[in-house]
Amino acid sequence: MRIIKALAAIALGVALTTTGAFAATPKDTLVIADAIDDVITLDPGEVSEVAGVLVSQQIYQPLVTFDINDPTKIIPVLAKSWEVSADGKTFTFKMNRDAKFSSGNPVTAYDAEFSLQRPVLLNTRISFILTQFGFTKDNVKDLIKATDDDTLVFTVDQQYAPSFVLYVLSSYTGGIVDSKTVKAHDVGGDLGNAWLKQANSAGSGPYVLTKWEPKQSILLSKNPNFWQTPPGVSKLFIQQMPESATERLALEKGDIDVANKLGPDDFAAIKDNKDITVQQGNDTTIYYFGLNMRNENLKNPKVVEAIKYLVDYQGIADTIGKGNVKVHQTMIPDGFLGGGIDYAPYKLDIDKAKQLLAESGVKLPFTLDTVVWNVPPYPDYAQAVQSTLAQAGINLNLQVVDGQQWLDRYRSHSLDIWFGLWGPDYPDPHSNAKTFTVNNPDDPEGSGNLADRFGWHSGDLSNQVLAAVKEQDTDKRRAEYESIEKAQADASPFVYMFQGIRKVAVRNDVKGLVLGFTYSDDRYGGVSKE
Repeated sequence: MRIIKALAAIALGVALTTTGAFAATPKDTLVIADAIDDVITLDPGEVSEVAGVLVSQQIYQPLVTFDINDPTKIIPVLAKSWEVSADGKTFTFKMNRDAKFSSGNPVTAYDAEFSLQRPVLLNTRISFILTQFGFTKDNVKDLIKATDDDTLVFTVDQQYAPSFVLYVLSSYTGGIVDSKTVKAHDVGGDLGNAWLKQANSAGSGPYVLTKWEPKQSILLSKNPNFWQTPPGVSKLFIQQMPESATERLALEKGDIDVANKLGPDDFAAIKDNKDITVQQGNDTTIYYFGLNMRNENLKNPKVVEAIKYLVDYQGIADTIGKGNVKVHQTMIPDGFLGGGIDYAPYKLDIDKAKQLLAESGVKLPFTLDTVVWNVPPYPDYAQAVQSTLAQAGINLNLQVVDGQQWLDRYRSHSLDIWFGLWGPDYPDPHSNAKTFTVNNPDDPEGSGNLADRFGWHSGDLSNQVLAAVKEQDTDKRRAEYESIEKAQADASPFVYMFQGIRKVAVRNDVKGLVLGFTYSDDRYGGVSKE
C-alpha cells in the first residue's frame, strides 16, 4: 500500500506527510482505484482489455454513441448525421466540423477513414468487430472511404439491422484518431501502432494520456482543445488497487475518490458512511467459465452437462456475490434485445452430475487445469466451483495469477477451463451471440470468437445467429435470439453463472460520473469535484 501511495503522490505532485499518510486528493484531480494490471495497449485500434478500454473511452470518440439510459437511442458525436441506402448496405456519415483533436487539428472524414481501416489493415485482435462486415486488407480502403472532409462512406457486405451497424461503430473499436499526428509516427508501416502503445494519444475526447506505468498507474490530463463542455477536473489518476478491502479503507480516508472494485462486505461496511455515495447502474457483464473442447474428457457432452450441474449458482450469488450479481444462465444479458428471458435450468445437483458422468464413460477422477485473475471476486468464484466439482470426482488445478498472465493463458488456448467475464462490445445482442456461438472457418486457431477459442463447433446455431443479425423486424429478431440462446446455453461448453449488478462507491464531493453498461464504459467527461 505504501508503494502505491508513493507512486500516486509522485504522479499527482502531492507531497507525503512525515507520517507517510497520503494527502487528501486535490480538487482538480479524480483518483480512481481499479485493477489495471491487464492493460497491454492503449491504441484504440488494438485495445480490448477491460481497464484499457475504460481508459481509451476517455481519450477517443466514435462517430456515434448511445444513450446510457435508453440504448435504443443513437446519438451523434463526431458524425452529425447519417443516411442508409435503400439496400441497407451503404451508410453515409456527415462529419461534425465543430470537433477537433487534442492537437487542434479538425476532425475530418479522412481521420474516420484512417481510424476504421487501421484495425483491419493491422489485423489486430479486435479487427473481428469490423471484419464481420466483410472487410479485408484487400478491400477495406474501397469500402471505408472519405469522399471529402465532410463525408464518410461506410459500405458493408450485406443488409444488417441498421442499429447493429451503428452500435458497432459506437464501440471502443470505433474510436477516431488524429490521422495527421498518428501517420507522422508511422514506423515500418505500423500505422502509428508502436507510438500509440508508448503512452501517447491522439484523440478528440475530454482527456489525453499523460503517463502510463504498466500494472501501476495511468494518468490522464484534460484535453486543452476539447470541443465540447470541458471536464470539471484537470486530471484522472487511475491506480492499481485490486483489493476490495484496501480500496474501501482508502476511500474512507479520502485517499481515493472512486472505488471501482468493492466487494459485498465492503459495500455493507460503508452503507452508513455519510461521506460516501454508492452509485448503481446497468451492468451487462456476464460471468462465466469456458470448457476447452480440445480436452478429451470435455469433448464428451455428458461431462459438459454434468459440470453445469456442479455449480452452486444461487449459493455463490447469495454469499460471495451478494448484491453484486444475479444468477443468469444465457449468453445475452438482461437489458438487451432478447435478453430478458427466464431461463436458468441448472442448479447444484451432485447426484445428477454423478449419474451423467457415469453415463459418459470417462474414467474418474480426472484433473482440469485453470487460472483465475487475482482480483476479487474471481478467485472466490473459482474456489467455490473447485469445491463442488471435487465432490463428483473432477479435480480443478487452480492457479491465481495477475491480469496479464490470466489473459495470456486464455489466449493460448492451453487451459482446460478459464474463469472470466464478458462485457459486450456494443449494446446489441449480436455482440454476445456472435462471440459465444459463431464459428469462423478462416480462424482454425480460434483467436477471435470464443466459440472457436474454446474449440466448440456450434453447427447450425452459428448460422442462426448470422441470420438473426440481418432481421429487419425487431419483434421477429427478438424471438429469434430468445430461441437461440436457450439452445446455446444447453449445447455450448460455456457455463454462464451471473450477470453483474453495477455498483461504484464515490466520495460525496464527486459529481457527474456516468456509469456505463459495462465496467469499461463509465464516462468521466462530465465529472467535477465540489
